[in-house]
Amino acid sequence: MKKLLTAAALVAAAVTMSAQPALAVETGNFYGTGTGPYPTDAIGSAEKVARTYARNTGWLDSQCYVRSSDVRSQTSYYSATVWLYCQR
Repeated sequence: MKKLLTAAALVAAAVTMSAQPALAVETGNFYGTGTGPYPTDAIGSAEKVARTYARNTGWLDSQCYVRSSDVRSQTSYYSATVWLYCQR
C-alpha cells in the first residue's frame, strides 16, 4: 500500500512539474515621421524617430521591427512615416 501511495505521489508531482506557466506577450506599436532628400533618407530618419520613442518606453531595438513605411514626394524633398511593431 505504501509503495502504491508513493508511486501515485510521484506521478502527481511529475504532472505538476511538467506544466509550463502561461507567459503573457507584450506588444507595442510606434510610429515616427522624417524627411530627407531621397526616399531612403526619409525612411531612415522616420525609423530613428520611431525607435527613439520605443527605446524611451523600455523596448530594445532587437524586440522591434519595421512593420510598414510610407513615403511621399514633396516639392524638393521626401517625407516618410514608419510604423514599428515590438514584441517581448
